[in-house]
Amino acid sequence: MYFISRRNFLRTTAVVGTALSLGVTTGCSDDSDTQTTAKFAVLSDPHVYDTSLGTTGAAFEEYLSNDRKMLAESTEIMEAMVDELLKVDDLDFVLVSGDLTKDGEKVSHEKIASLLAKLNDAGIDTYVVPGNHDINNPHAVSFSGSTTTKVATVTPEEFASIHKNSGFSKAIFKDSNSLSYIAEPADNVWLFAIDSCKYDDNATYPETSGEISAETLSWIMDKLAIAKANNYLVIGMMHHGIIAHFAAEPLLFSEYVLDEYTTVGAALANAGMNIVFTGHFHAQDVVKYSFSNSVLYDVETGSGVTAPSPYRIINLDIPAKTFNITSNEIHSIPSKTDFDTYKKEFTEQGMIELYATLGPAYGLPAEYASVGAEIHVAHYKGDETFASLSTASQTVVQAMLASSDAATVQLGGALYDFAQDSAPTDNNLTINL
Repeated sequence: MYFISRRNFLRTTAVVGTALSLGVTTGCSDDSDTQTTAKFAVLSDPHVYDTSLGTTGAAFEEYLSNDRKMLAESTEIMEAMVDELLKVDDLDFVLVSGDLTKDGEKVSHEKIASLLAKLNDAGIDTYVVPGNHDINNPHAVSFSGSTTTKVATVTPEEFASIHKNSGFSKAIFKDSNSLSYIAEPADNVWLFAIDSCKYDDNATYPETSGEISAETLSWIMDKLAIAKANNYLVIGMMHHGIIAHFAAEPLLFSEYVLDEYTTVGAALANAGMNIVFTGHFHAQDVVKYSFSNSVLYDVETGSGVTAPSPYRIINLDIPAKTFNITSNEIHSIPSKTDFDTYKKEFTEQGMIELYATLGPAYGLPAEYASVGAEIHVAHYKGDETFASLSTASQTVVQAMLASSDAATVQLGGALYDFAQDSAPTDNNLTINL
């Protein structure tokens, strides 16, 4: 049976009114019933993988060696998140900022949709956007021994259909040029769920970078004008970062921030979208950027399949436009007796292997793989400091900064910046717009 609370009933009534009036008027006629607070959760990049597609053999291990994620445990981790969210008092809605699946396998989409349905059935609304892994993905395969076999992925239309109960059926506006939509998850709050993915470019490889097309940006700006005219609080959600989270990110990891992010970010912020919940990089990291006439917060949430397996709970004061954010981690899943140790070691070892392979291409010698990996894992957890690194890693970076070689100094500076979080804090904070 579907349970709908009084608060959700009022919100549903408001959404119907919005749709009928083309967004010019929302909410209930009786001001005494207007919702002034909301509680919501944010999780990202769950990368749910249906294990019927295979979790053993050389082919599966090769895949993991190139992109270390706890795929075999992904469903259990997502189940644990859902179970924990069901225990949160007065939770109104949940945001999932992309990469719902390993590689867009249709069965994996159906798997996570069934898990999100548990929240919907409890009266907790869910809202999703696609990530770069989720649609038209040529890497949707099953694994058997040393071989892979292609399996069905999903089209944009199929994505919206499978996840219709996670935002699309609740939309008061839909963009005709993308899977972007707008919903009203709480009274006088508009959620702009933005599709920033380039799945039309997925011929032989899933495109990692993201963009907002000119047509979609125009659609967003038009709706932001309506929101501003009616004094609605605007919340954004997309997969890709809207702000660089550390100085070297646009250089070393450019595909993790939106194309033309400075221009687009300024346009959105100046039009009234001053907070955006993102994912993609698998890190707990919050950044603030001040433009000439506005500010923009990018609240990035880490991935369930990457330690520390986090999610966020946000208490929102709607009239005050204040977001009180706390972060939590998944500490236990049925298949692991000590999941905290397992996830930490899995992620650390995976990053060491990746840095040993990829580091030399960026000028980081293979023998310093553990340094890059330690910094990267600290960034995943958030609130990182250079002083908290091991003595060995600090020594390496300091030696690079003191080098007579300009390229080495530049790389050392990038590593130091990556290891030293800038304000605001990442895990527990209050944002007042």
